[in-house]
Amino acid sequence: MDEITLRQLIAGGETATVEFKSSAARPVDIAVRMCGIANNRAGGIIIFGIEDATQAIVGIRNSSLTNDVVLRAARMIKPAVTLSETSVQTWALDGATILTVEIPQNGGTLYQYDGACYVRRGTNTVPLSVEEIKTYLNASGLARWELIIGPEWMTIDDLDLEAVERYLAYRAERSRNRRRLGEAVDLLPGLKAAAKDPANNQLRPTNAGILMFGLDPQLSLPQSEVVCIKYADPLGVRRYIDRKNFRGTLPELIDQASGFLRQYIRVGATIRGFYREDEPEYPYEALREAVVNAIVHRDYSRGGETVRVFMFPDRVEVRSPGALPPELTIDDIVTLRATSVPRNEILAGFLRDIPGYMERVGSGIRFMVTQMREMGLPDPEFSDHLDFMVTFRNGQQVEEQNELNARQLIGMQVVRERGSISTPEYCAATDATDRMGLRDLQDLVAKGLLVARGKKKGMRFFLS
Repeated sequence: MDEITLRQLIAGGETATVEFKSSAARPVDIAVRMCGIANNRAGGIIIFGIEDATQAIVGIRNSSLTNDVVLRAARMIKPAVTLSETSVQTWALDGATILTVEIPQNGGTLYQYDGACYVRRGTNTVPLSVEEIKTYLNASGLARWELIIGPEWMTIDDLDLEAVERYLAYRAERSRNRRRLGEAVDLLPGLKAAAKDPANNQLRPTNAGILMFGLDPQLSLPQSEVVCIKYADPLGVRRYIDRKNFRGTLPELIDQASGFLRQYIRVGATIRGFYREDEPEYPYEALREAVVNAIVHRDYSRGGETVRVFMFPDRVEVRSPGALPPELTIDDIVTLRATSVPRNEILAGFLRDIPGYMERVGSGIRFMVTQMREMGLPDPEFSDHLDFMVTFRNGQQVEEQNELNARQLIGMQVVRERGSISTPEYCAATDATDRMGLRDLQDLVAKGLLVARGKKKGMRFFLS
């Protein structure tokens, strides 16, 4: 990091990855802040000698003392946060001494201090709840959500054994080993679709078994439904044309969501010689591939969040809950540098055995890019902010009546998905400061896109 970058960070104010401290506080206070940033996937930086309220450069009196406090705080965290020789640096800015501590990116470790696991949310550092810790461990690959046994009221009778038998028939085609329906129950543990409950030693479905073979998977796993919406405008702020909430097993969800896309893909025609050639606005198979990936690789431990497929006049967005695994980046998957490691290995294995779902294991990204290029369309866009999202553009120029900045576009997405948003939630989603976030939301109200309800701290913003 150079001085120009440092000044830019200071000018940008505190964010989810930037913390200001005017002086060397107690090691316990620094440990909490450092733990919160260390649990962020991107890591972050603590800058000592900056007044957080005014962003004024006030400097520190003793850089050696501040350095000692930082190193003590890093060792108080469990496991200790590793700081290299270049992680802590001293600067001279405007006649004042500044000290910066760069906390490395998180590769999947869950840090804790004094029995609590902290995380940075906007400009606040807060402890994770038990449910959030479970979600974090699953997202980091440290826990296996697929193998968790379903709710206590669920039994093997809640699985469709005929669906299990159909699946076994696909596998049997390779070995020519025909199985009888009565054997399906005995094979469920080996398929990881069921396991014995340690409380009573009874065989019960696992989450993987429920999603693949359940009679009503969404009854116990409501987050597994898929929401598809066709919007009339590019911002999705006006009334939608069609909305479907699809339920069923994984193959059924994929087929239903893909069918929704096929229904609304516009098809033109060109006459070449004596023949008519259809020209769809998107390559259907590329969109289906994105749907398959979203449903198979999403983070199912995030309750209340679904796979969403949004169709706009100029683009299609396929959004999947859960960021990439810590060891992967967007560049890795786009440039095909990374080996395909499915988040849900068991679910991916099930669909690989059924023709028509996961033939392009490890090459799905390349397939989407190739399909779009063959139609002369822009490459798909991949983002990894709140969720993993793939965007397909049809090349159509749509005039937008309201010019919004990047943060406001993210905020509008959150409102569409959750129904409303508060200023703290907006700041957490966009890395905006409290003042900047409130200003953005007030601007959206002035543009007529949102309406504010409530007073002061309880104020929330809804679609107008």
